[in-house]
Amino acid sequence: MALDLPDAVVSFLDFIGVHWPNVDEDKVREFGGHVRDFANNIQQSHQDATSSVEQLSEVYQGASYDALMAKWGQMSSGHMNELVTACHTVATALDAAAGVIVGMKAAAIAELVVLAVTFVADQAAAAVTFGLAEVAEAGIIAAARKATSYLEQQLEQYVIGQVIEAAITPLVDVVGNAVSGLVYEGTAKALGVSGGGGAGQSFSVHPEELHARSQALSKHAETVAAHAEDFKSKLSGVSFA
Repeated sequence: MALDLPDAVVSFLDFIGVHWPNVDEDKVREFGGHVRDFANNIQQSHQDATSSVEQLSEVYQGASYDALMAKWGQMSSGHMNELVTACHTVATALDAAAGVIVGMKAAAIAELVVLAVTFVADQAAAAVTFGLAEVAEAGIIAAARKATSYLEQQLEQYVIGQVIEAAITPLVDVVGNAVSGLVYEGTAKALGVSGGGGAGQSFSVHPEELHARSQALSKHAETVAAHAEDFKSKLSGVSFA
């Protein structure tokens, strides 16, 4: 839940016309959840596809299948693991970033609470001191403007530098490189070749069953592509305000 301003601070800022920085830590956490969900969805889809590839041994044996399994294992331990690890790392970083934003806001709020109380006290004393207290009010207002301006600069620099540039921007390239679905599609197409090239004593293939399994892999590719497209749409529309 986003950190709310105390009523006294809200009234104080409204009265002096100072804008509170509009950076919502809940939106940062929410996007971290999107990244984590994407990683889990991709991992599950890849596990399903791996199961389908392993089941090919029921209808397809030979050196070419062994080569296919070796290539699949290489891809699984490479691109896919890198993608899932990168996503979880970014999700954790976004959770931490939300905590940092809360800390920045809390420090500013603590200062503004003191200024708000002092401002109200000075207004009450103005009549008694024949307006002398109003001189101090100008200093209080200046301090409030400085505190909120400093917070806004901190938040902008942190969100842009640490959250967007350091975490989100690199993730776009990782997603584009690892989740195009081309690996699955390539595997499915490879299963459609004739058995002549792999002939040998240990080679056997059931063409109709093999075709059905290749269709299943194409479905897995479509699922991965759908997860990627959904995540990219969330990424393009991200806003922390």
